[in-house]
Amino acid sequence: MNTKLSWHKQQRGYVAIEFMFVIIVFSLMSAIGANLLSQRMDSQNYQIAAQQQQAVADAAAKYLKDNFSAVLALATPTVPAQITVMMLRNTNYLPVGFSDTNAFGQNLLVLARAPAPNQLESIVITTGGETIDEIGTREIAANLGGTGGFIPVSNTSVIQGVRGGWQITLSNYGMNPGVGHTASALFLQDGSLANDYLYRNAVPNKPELNRMNTAIDMATNDINNAGNVTASGTVTAGVDVNAANNVTAGNWLRTQGDSGWYSTKWGGGWYMSDSDWIRAFGDKSVYTPGQSRAGSLASEGRTEVGEYLQVDGLATENTSCSPNGLMGTTTDGPLFCRDGLWKKPGSGNFKGNFGVGTFDGGCRQGNPFTGGGCSCPAGSYVAMTGQAYQWEQWDITLMACYEIN
Repeated sequence: MNTKLSWHKQQRGYVAIEFMFVIIVFSLMSAIGANLLSQRMDSQNYQIAAQQQQAVADAAAKYLKDNFSAVLALATPTVPAQITVMMLRNTNYLPVGFSDTNAFGQNLLVLARAPAPNQLESIVITTGGETIDEIGTREIAANLGGTGGFIPVSNTSVIQGVRGGWQITLSNYGMNPGVGHTASALFLQDGSLANDYLYRNAVPNKPELNRMNTAIDMATNDINNAGNVTASGTVTAGVDVNAANNVTAGNWLRTQGDSGWYSTKWGGGWYMSDSDWIRAFGDKSVYTPGQSRAGSLASEGRTEVGEYLQVDGLATENTSCSPNGLMGTTTDGPLFCRDGLWKKPGSGNFKGNFGVGTFDGGCRQGNPFTGGGCSCPAGSYVAMTGQAYQWEQWDITLMACYEIN
């Protein structure tokens, strides 16, 4: 009986010990789970804080580019110009309703100092609110990337870039919010706001801020609403170049191929399809109220003159010419090239002479123009020039031939 009671007591003891172990394990697991949950929530808050800070940094960068001169006028090497979240919100660089503080109640502030003439060095820094442990500030900085930084416990006088990538002294900005705060270096975000940004607005005495230092690849996108476009090199277009007004060239206007100038409205123009001729496109006529000059003029059809035909080519009568049909002039009037000689119109070109018997009509002296016969060549007329007296009578009659005009 006593043995049985002793056995039951032992069993109850084992159960109590096992139950205690279960409670201990459950407590440990609960603590670990709660810690992991807390860490996860902290990481989410760190990520949210980094996103909020990055949004302010992006807005501040745009604000500084658009208002460079105004900010520069307020900044000195040791007293920076301050740009608040409210200012960014009121100027539409941040959306309406964007919070002044991050997830830890810290204020976000932009500081811009002028370390040199016409140059800005700017940061976004957090102030006030909760003091975040260094694990948290490092994680926020890491989430920001290369521009992220924090104030380390080991040296509270500086902002240290993530993984030691950069470092700036807080006294340069006249502010030290202490450990537990983060920053973004805007001057590293684009290399240098003053030197490498392409500014939208003009900056007095700093034309290089509106100047590109490399080619721009537009990736087939358009450039719209441009004023004057000035190029010191060649402008090359793969398709048409359209102008709503005049196209002016200080030198040659060159075309390639069998092309030239074309009027879309009237369907005519000029072009070249070989090395010799400039041709009118569309069989168009050519008109000018002024003069047309050429080395020679050839017409494949009729030539009409609306007033007078003035021949300026001087010629000398009875000198050689070629080809027949040419027209020349002298101080006395026109000359025509006939039978290889310049002749006046109506002068009757001589075609030989001959003699015939006065009474019997026999051929006494032949005409060399007709092979010795007593006749005139075709197209000429005969005129008596005289008679010869022989054996006490007029025995021969002399005749001359002239071309009919």
